[in-house]
Amino acid sequence: MLPLQAALDAELVKQIKTFDAELDGYEKVLTKSRKPSLEDLKVLQLAVAETKAVANDCIASNQKSIDNLEKDFELLGEKASHEDKLVTTERRSMDKIRAQHEAQQASCRVLVLRTTKVSEEALKQQQALVASQLLTRNESLLDHLQDNIMNPGKGFDALTDFVMSSSGIDLIYQHRYLISLLILLSVVSALVLRTLSAIFIKRHEARLHRSFARRLLIAVLSCSRHYMLTLLLTGSFAGFFLYLGLTINSFPFVSLISIGLFLYVLLTLILRIILSPIKPATALTGLQKDVAETLMRRLRLLAKLLFVGFLIFSATRLHSFPDFVTGLLRNIYLTLLVLNLCWAFWLLSYIRGLANKHLLRTVIVFVLIASLLADWTGYNNLASFILIGITGSITAWILTHLIIKLWTDFFDSFDDGEFGWQQFLRRKIGVQPGEYLPGSFWFRFTFNIVVWSLFGLAMLKIWGLSDARLLTIQSLIIEGFSIGPVHVVPSKLIFALLLFALLLSLVGWVKRRLHKSWLNRSRMDRGSKESMVTLTGYVGIIAAFLIALSIAGVELSNLALIAGALSVGIGFGLQNVVNNFVSGVVLLFERPIKTGDWIIVGGTQGYVKRIQLRSTVMETFDRADVIVPNSEIIASQVTNWMHNDSMGRVKVPIGVAYGSDPRQVEKILLDIANNHPKVIKNSPGIDKPWVIFREFGDSAMLFELRCFIREIDSRMGVISDFNYALVDALKQANIEIPYPQTDLHLKSHPGSSLNPVR
Repeated sequence: MLPLQAALDAELVKQIKTFDAELDGYEKVLTKSRKPSLEDLKVLQLAVAETKAVANDCIASNQKSIDNLEKDFELLGEKASHEDKLVTTERRSMDKIRAQHEAQQASCRVLVLRTTKVSEEALKQQQALVASQLLTRNESLLDHLQDNIMNPGKGFDALTDFVMSSSGIDLIYQHRYLISLLILLSVVSALVLRTLSAIFIKRHEARLHRSFARRLLIAVLSCSRHYMLTLLLTGSFAGFFLYLGLTINSFPFVSLISIGLFLYVLLTLILRIILSPIKPATALTGLQKDVAETLMRRLRLLAKLLFVGFLIFSATRLHSFPDFVTGLLRNIYLTLLVLNLCWAFWLLSYIRGLANKHLLRTVIVFVLIASLLADWTGYNNLASFILIGITGSITAWILTHLIIKLWTDFFDSFDDGEFGWQQFLRRKIGVQPGEYLPGSFWFRFTFNIVVWSLFGLAMLKIWGLSDARLLTIQSLIIEGFSIGPVHVVPSKLIFALLLFALLLSLVGWVKRRLHKSWLNRSRMDRGSKESMVTLTGYVGIIAAFLIALSIAGVELSNLALIAGALSVGIGFGLQNVVNNFVSGVVLLFERPIKTGDWIIVGGTQGYVKRIQLRSTVMETFDRADVIVPNSEIIASQVTNWMHNDSMGRVKVPIGVAYGSDPRQVEKILLDIANNHPKVIKNSPGIDKPWVIFREFGDSAMLFELRCFIREIDSRMGVISDFNYALVDALKQANIEIPYPQTDLHLKSHPGSSLNPVR
């Protein structure tokens, strides 16, 4: 029998019928002569989007079941004329279930088509309603002025009634003891926090300029210390009245004042931190002091206007004022707000990166003034839409840049090991001083993609993108989309990048543990340990890459096909690269050289600094790095002075004048060798220093001192020490070191007056 999961899901069948009925209702609502409201259309679009998502899941799940059934049919094979009855029964059952799944899949596809049509019609009506609202004309500024002049007492009467009925002043008297306690606690807390912040600032003041994050922290502490009492008082009042309003299910005007005042103080504090921090903090923006102070004053005035606007519109919600009064207040408030925004935004031209954006600044200022004119002429909804869009876009842009700046600075400090805990983590992961954190680039890259994507979504929402469209975008991010034969899932790509970065950090930790701890318990030599660490690193990187690809949804079988197709091109175009790569693998396994060895390759000699898969880095005695392809090391003759051990032989030739005592010369040479601390004198299996009388030269008797030293890389220094000591010892023994002599014979010729001279 077939497994139970192959049958249709009864709950899904029920859902499809329910959705069909709901879509019938939605279609009737949209086709009525009386069109639904904007809120009704938003609710309808969300419901339709949910239905469409379920229908798409239905299509995918049925397709999966159909594919599994096709595999089962392949296992059964082609239908034979004389087939076993059980096989025939199974085949018929599978045919029936496949037909059911295909029918349900077709129903779900019809459901998707219907939801698409309903969603498009709802969106069309929503856009028409939004356009109608934006272009709806109310009373203009002149109308409001005229009505207020004609009815001067109505506004004052409404204000008096508002104070008597909705101000909430009586709540202050009712809770006077609790409010007094809050004031006392705020004062005490402010004193304690000011003292603690002063201690912290003094401790970290010396490292103030090292990073943006540290400078921001000091600016926050120094400015918060200055605003501490005001911040705690307004914050405690706001919290108390907010709790009280939630308790009594009513928010009198005094509670709104406390909340608005706290927000104003908080906004002023933020502006002070960014533009004009209190010493010992330094500026964060790089603006000139006078420009920063001017911008600070302008933005503080803007914050006051926002506070006043919050109070005005809160009061109009609590109490019914005459329309001409609220309309005039709105016109005056928006005039002050827009003019102040234009002024403040024009001052942003002094910020680096915005100075050359003349066209952009001009367009934004022009649009702000256009919104003000729209409000004056009665198009209040259009003015609000433009104003909210501009200010929201600028705010989102500033927040995005600030977040990216802090994230970048965090990783910069991590790469430098600025803080003690960062240095501790770097040691645990296995990052050497001066090296970057493994996976740092991928963490930065992924975070930037996520933040800028959120910025794009915020911009779309600010400028009126519908909730249904946002759900569609969310579905594309989570479920993906197809580009030709390739199916791309952005959420999987982001997760794969993060996982890849984490796995790279894990590989670095494993390499460090291998090098510092685990391999030290084995009997492997240093070269074997280094090869094991290097190979582990490369294998770990490849494994991390393959795991990330699989998480991203890339079929590894397809990757193998691509690699096979590229192998031909690699064989012809990248022969040297492949040759060096294979040679690098041979070097790591065979270990003819290891890091720290003194080798000679061709005409280059130096220390092996790093062995990579493609090349080996040598550091010469002049501290120059020489990149040697691994194929040259494998194919050519290499002299390794330190292959098995670091011991080596030193040879010091010397010539003395004829007539010197050879035994005395031998004794002097042996004494010099035996007195040197780096020479091996009494070690089993290693010859003691000895002297060879090599030959009788043309001008001198030639001797050679030979001895072994433990560190062959100090060979030149030992030879230099021997030469200095030889000069002094031979001088004291009156033994001459001759210079080459040549006899010149001049023969006379007939007719010459010169005699032969010897």
